[in-house]
Amino acid sequence: MKLSTLDRSTINESIVEDILFSIPMDDFQKGDLILVFGTSVFLEERMDKAIELYFQNRAPRMLLSGGRGNGSTIEESVLMKKYALERGVLEKDILIETDSNNTTENVLSSLLVLQKVGLLQDIRQVLVVTSIYHIKRCMLTLSRYMPDWISYSYCPAGSISLQKENWKNNSNTRKRLFLEVYNMLRYVRKGIIDDCEIS
Repeated sequence: MKLSTLDRSTINESIVEDILFSIPMDDFQKGDLILVFGTSVFLEERMDKAIELYFQNRAPRMLLSGGRGNGSTIEESVLMKKYALERGVLEKDILIETDSNNTTENVLSSLLVLQKVGLLQDIRQVLVVTSIYHIKRCMLTLSRYMPDWISYSYCPAGSISLQKENWKNNSNTRKRLFLEVYNMLRYVRKGIIDDCEIS
């Protein structure tokens, strides 16, 4: 069954799990770049994961993507860069894009940054860092807009309340994950992201 065929009114916890947690886990490949999706909620945990990958020498640089979400006066990527610098990441190894306000814009704006700095043709493997529930949408967006020669390792940033075993236990987390699926369904039907099979 395709995601696009779902009726929003029939989406339940089982379907949410099938969609959001049926994702590839980190394959521990080395990459050319760590791409971090911005957030106003899980910034520290996403950056902690990206910094961990950087100091494990999994990739030589990171691209931090995020504009002014939720009415903020400062771009998410600027905050992420500050966080990384304070923890020892070299400034020369950090790229940022400050224009995006959603996942699609994250990908498109990051693509433009890589093109502008002359790195796009050299990128073959990207380590994608985001929250576990967001990985599926990132996968469908990257496959739609990024060049076919790029492969991805998905490296979810940990959050105790956002695991398959316990996401239903917290009402805010439950609401967040249902909203994620509703948004994905809307984006697929508009042709903004790729459709996908669900069990």
